[in-house]
Amino acid sequence: MKLLALFMFMTLAFAREPYEYGRYTSYYGEQDVSVVKVQEELFIGKPVPDVKVKTLQGEKSLREFISGKPTALLFAYYTCDTVCPITAENLFKTSKKLPEEYRYVVLSFDERDTLEHMKGFMLKNFHTTDMPKNWLVGLLSKEDIRRLTQSVGYKFYFIDRDKIFIHPNVTLFLSPEGKVMRYLYGAFLRERDVSLAFLDAQREKPSINRIIDLALLACYRYDHARSRYVIDPTLIFAGIGMLGLVATFSLAYLYNRHRKEVHP
Repeated sequence: MKLLALFMFMTLAFAREPYEYGRYTSYYGEQDVSVVKVQEELFIGKPVPDVKVKTLQGEKSLREFISGKPTALLFAYYTCDTVCPITAENLFKTSKKLPEEYRYVVLSFDERDTLEHMKGFMLKNFHTTDMPKNWLVGLLSKEDIRRLTQSVGYKFYFIDRDKIFIHPNVTLFLSPEGKVMRYLYGAFLRERDVSLAFLDAQREKPSINRIIDLALLACYRYDHARSRYVIDPTLIFAGIGMLGLVATFSLAYLYNRHRKEVHP
């Protein structure tokens, strides 16, 4: 049964089109997972509410933790043994290669999760409970789960007999002001995509030391179909055009020079 769940989640994780959710068939009937599709256009640019996050060290404010920094937000449930831990572990590894100023938040949407569940999740996937200062892993109250997930269009439901949640496999990127700026889908996000998503998240108020990086971002565009950043094709055509122009002028110069040498 768990293998079926893993297959379903991995299918979603690697789907070419993040919106093309299919159907999951368990021993207990067919499930329409399209109902958890995120309607991004309704939430991009919207702020997330401040919520109280329960951690192993005590209660913290989400807004205070963001503290004017671009933030990656991942929803998970700590008893998951399929895609949630894979995504969290991959994000943790990727974070070590990126600037320390970026923030990372992992929050459970399962009101039944406990601190022990969370501790086990951290030890298994991060190999520590002593997280870096730019990481926040915690629990939310039932009311704050509802407020936060609804503010970003994150939907989920529980299949009791299978003991799993159906939910989007997505990492959200928030601006320094806590606004939703980008959704990236999949368990194995590429370092380049995560880095560009962070730059995308702070495009409203870029810091001086990130100007060069923002210039790099201008060379890419976000491809919704593949949930990744790709080289902007207009730059490719512009480059080809410039090369053609340079080649034309070079040939004209060489031709005129040759004529002068032949007919002094």
